[in-house]
Amino acid sequence: MKESFRGQCNLHIYFAEQYLKQLGSADSEEWGGHFHRATSESLTLQLLLAYQCHLADVLEQQPKFGISAPQGQFNARSFVEVDLPPEIVELADRELHSPWLSSLVNYSFLQTAAASPAGVIASDAGSTRRASVDYADCLAELKSLIARHRATLMEY
Repeated sequence: MKESFRGQCNLHIYFAEQYLKQLGSADSEEWGGHFHRATSESLTLQLLLAYQCHLADVLEQQPKFGISAPQGQFNARSFVEVDLPPEIVELADRELHSPWLSSLVNYSFLQTAAASPAGVIASDAGSTRRASVDYADCLAELKSLIARHRATLMEY
């Protein structure tokens, strides 16, 4: 079986679901708060990777636009071409205006509430100044968006 962006996207969604289950069942103080933070950020990374794989899949499924996925980190607003697939245009707008997607693509890993000379980062896990992502909502929205785009792509 050949690797595909769609297959990778599905796998990252699966991993995100597993991390979400773990997050819901683990004690937030386990490993001094590190486990909760590591699980949260692993979940965020899986959601980001699923999103990027979905973008790449959209481009691959529409060769008439002649655009390939860029190397490294990217999002829908990374594309400067004038003629873009409508799904990419929609996602670029959502990255700015949808709270769930904006919080995902703008997530800063290893956030701290304040500089710590000791290098402690886990102690601020409850800080209100940390950017937060509603993981269950984000996962549900991403899965819904991917399913809708895939159904649309099948019409082409």
